[in-house]
Amino acid sequence: MASGFPGSIDNFTDPTSTSALNSPSHSGQHADLNDAVEKIETYMGLVKVIPTGATNGTVAANGTVTIGNAVSSVTVSGAFSSLYDNYKVIINGGAASSSPALSLTLGATATGYYISGLFVQFGTTAVTGLNVSNGAAWTNMGRAAANGISAAFDVFDPFTARRTGVTTQTTDYLTNGFFISQGGFLDNATSYTAFTITPASGTLTGGFIRVYGYRN
Repeated sequence: MASGFPGSIDNFTDPTSTSALNSPSHSGQHADLNDAVEKIETYMGLVKVIPTGATNGTVAANGTVTIGNAVSSVTVSGAFSSLYDNYKVIINGGAASSSPALSLTLGATATGYYISGLFVQFGTTAVTGLNVSNGAAWTNMGRAAANGISAAFDVFDPFTARRTGVTTQTTDYLTNGFFISQGGFLDNATSYTAFTITPASGTLTGGFIRVYGYRN
């Protein structure tokens, strides 16, 4: 029985303790399960990436990057490759020496970043526009404070030699904090494998960076 996933959920025949090896077919069950697992690996959405290295951080065997102690930035290397077109990056935990916004750069590029979005502070309905035009980084990509670091953003086509896009939603955890939703792009056709997170002020300690590839 070939796997019908993702069009349908497979319904395998479970053997009992008294089942003969040919009823249901032992080899057939192995083939069916192998087929199903291959389908899952092919169609599953997010796959955790194991970066090749980190500056001011360490990479665990499972791919999680731990930010170092009192660092002014952290660079994740080997995060993007030909395996996936698009990626999600999530940062959490740790602490900051102040309450800075986090910026994002790709590779060694320090120009051509464009992003705009909306800013709403807790306790008010007033909406403020945000904008960076041909800047040195994508700004407000996350927040950091003594009670934690928080960022989650999608990166589109970083490895492909075309413009790279980005979207993010940021929540500041302070009582007088805010919510930001943004989108932007990098105005070049460069292939990137690494990215850098930099606080606007102060330093970062601890915290975890996880990179996931969207299955093509």
